[in-house]
Amino acid sequence: MRKLILGVAVLALLLAATWAVASPWIAMDGLRDAAREADRGSLEESIDFPALRASLKQQMREQIAQEAAKRGEANPMQGAGALLASGFLDGVVDSVITPDGMAALLVTGSLVPMRDGKPAKEIDWDVERTGLNSFRAVPKGENGKAYPALVFTRSGLSWKLAAIDIPEPELASE
Repeated sequence: MRKLILGVAVLALLLAATWAVASPWIAMDGLRDAAREADRGSLEESIDFPALRASLKQQMREQIAQEAAKRGEANPMQGAGALLASGFLDGVVDSVITPDGMAALLVTGSLVPMRDGKPAKEIDWDVERTGLNSFRAVPKGENGKAYPALVFTRSGLSWKLAAIDIPEPELASE
């Protein structure tokens, strides 16, 4: 009887360890499949939209403030224009970070699904563990192009997309 209990305990530990290691890849594949199929319900379950929007707004505000300070030194009107842009930020982020916008990002690496009138090319994602309760999905870029990285956090036994790390060149070029 003890051997049976020990065997079951070892098997349970192995299954838990396997799940802990494999679950980020499973979560990313499931989210990308939901994006390809335009499954809004699955996207809404797997993405923490309020946290995601807050993260993007913070990053973009910081970038705008840096640009405003830099431009304000050379030309006060340019600095004022950058500060004015921050006023439109909430509306822009709220209108772009939707299930449809995220589906485009997950499939193409961009919030813009069309480039020059053609559908954007699909990209592949690499998963990087950043801790027991978080991981990043980083697109495989072409020619050194920087793409946004998706940041996931554990939510019970599953994962939720909670933030996007936008590379600074992307922010500065917008």
